[in-house]
Amino acid sequence: MDKLKNIKSNYITRRGFLRAGAVGTLGLATAAVIGCSDDGGDKSSSPAATTSEPKAAKATHLTFGKGSLGETMNPNLASRRSVEWAACYENVCTTYQGPDGPYLKPYLATSWEVDPKDSSWVFNLRDSEWSDGKKVTADDVGFTIQYAANPENKSRLISRVNTFDSYEVIDDKTVRFRTKKPDATWANRMSLAFIQPKHIYEDATKGPNEQAINPVGSGPYLITNYVKDALIEGVESPSSWKGNVGIKSWKMNVIKEHTTRVAAFETGEVDWIDTVPLQEVERVKAMPGVQIESSTPYGTAGYHISGWQSEGYPTNDVRVRKAYNLATDINALGKEIYSDFFATAKGQPTVTDVLGHEPNISDYGFDPDAARQLMKDAGMPNGFKQKYDTHSLNSEAVPMATAVAGFLAENIGVQSELQTIDISTWRDGLYGRAPRTPIFANTWHSTSMFDAGFCFTWYLSNNAAKYYNNPEFDKNYEESLTVFDPKERAEVYKKNVKLLHDDVVGLFVVDTSRFMAWRPAVIPSYEIREDPQLILHETTLS
Repeated sequence: MDKLKNIKSNYITRRGFLRAGAVGTLGLATAAVIGCSDDGGDKSSSPAATTSEPKAAKATHLTFGKGSLGETMNPNLASRRSVEWAACYENVCTTYQGPDGPYLKPYLATSWEVDPKDSSWVFNLRDSEWSDGKKVTADDVGFTIQYAANPENKSRLISRVNTFDSYEVIDDKTVRFRTKKPDATWANRMSLAFIQPKHIYEDATKGPNEQAINPVGSGPYLITNYVKDALIEGVESPSSWKGNVGIKSWKMNVIKEHTTRVAAFETGEVDWIDTVPLQEVERVKAMPGVQIESSTPYGTAGYHISGWQSEGYPTNDVRVRKAYNLATDINALGKEIYSDFFATAKGQPTVTDVLGHEPNISDYGFDPDAARQLMKDAGMPNGFKQKYDTHSLNSEAVPMATAVAGFLAENIGVQSELQTIDISTWRDGLYGRAPRTPIFANTWHSTSMFDAGFCFTWYLSNNAAKYYNNPEFDKNYEESLTVFDPKERAEVYKKNVKLLHDDVVGLFVVDTSRFMAWRPAVIPSYEIREDPQLILHETTLS
């Protein structure tokens, strides 16, 4: 435990130094946005700026700070729903959290239904227009899903639409989707895809590469300025049927260094930020005129343990994978790294409020003696050396990886060559485009908005990333798609939770969420949510 405190203390001390430099001038926070080094502190002798009341904001403009994404406007390059994509594009339908749980709300589609004759899905669309003046058609909607489902296009949405078979244009505002087998979750899948203009993708002079930097969308905003990994600006679209309730223009500063992002918020450079570092939560709470809240859990933070991707890995032995878990004190990690903000994970990749979470399964426990016996039974009593990659997407990632490496070394003799890799390299490993280390940082995305089946697509035998290979798991997954009653479908999901738990596919640490901070005097209508964390066209300003 003392070692964990030292790990955390070392990282907090460094961040404290960064913050002291970052809040010295407003200009440094701005400099980080345009690519200056995180450690390029202000060396002038001027005193650090003090916390002040927020600047008066324009009633129709919002400037906010985001810590991730911003690297492209092409929504095929990630399987999430980011703020900027939700501003520029439309989904067929979208998810909301209501008092009785999550529900789907019409967006581009006004309605949808399952055809009882063949279990196909028919979507009825409203009138909508691309920002270049062309009409959005049923063919655009069908094309978007077909494009994502085609392995040649390397869309990161492919696992989200993996049941797609074909589409049929009934008329310009009606499209039918046929799936490989009946799919009870198809409407939820449609909420993940941002509809793309077929005419742009098929234009040899434009295509998806042009869409990534000069997007043509049908959403409530036009993108007027895009600087990769730095900033994105938008203004209300005159052609959007959706309109907005107050924000006419906006600017998103991409500030990936966590303390710099908090500094920009503290000085009033931005009026909303995501992913407040946990060690900064209490300080941000104490800022005048500020509100900070955490979202509902959106996933399970931890590590893939490779057992199926590469030949020759010691972790291909289930006894070694279980030893990793028994050797790691996740309760201590939750306390010392995550400051007890989040509940420890329950030995599975789904959070507790996801349909299909198995409440009768818990974590593996902390038992170093049992871990050492398993290593001995596996013929590795003295451990081994391994490479170990982590990202730095949040402020807890590197200290947690350091702590886990310490547990493995001390308790089972596994010596790790720990490396922090850039986001692009990490994503290549995540999606199976490049080899992964035996233990590999990840967050299993599983919000209450979607069934456990959406997380389970990672573990199908035909997934390119090769996280798992179990015919029984695949069979259960296929069965779950055909079950339209949610309670019955949850029972099928639970069979797969047990398989993943027994085969020890990962080291699950905490069910994680994000802290968002904002100024109610500027954004009185903001409601905490996940993915996207901020819906600009539904947000009012003072």
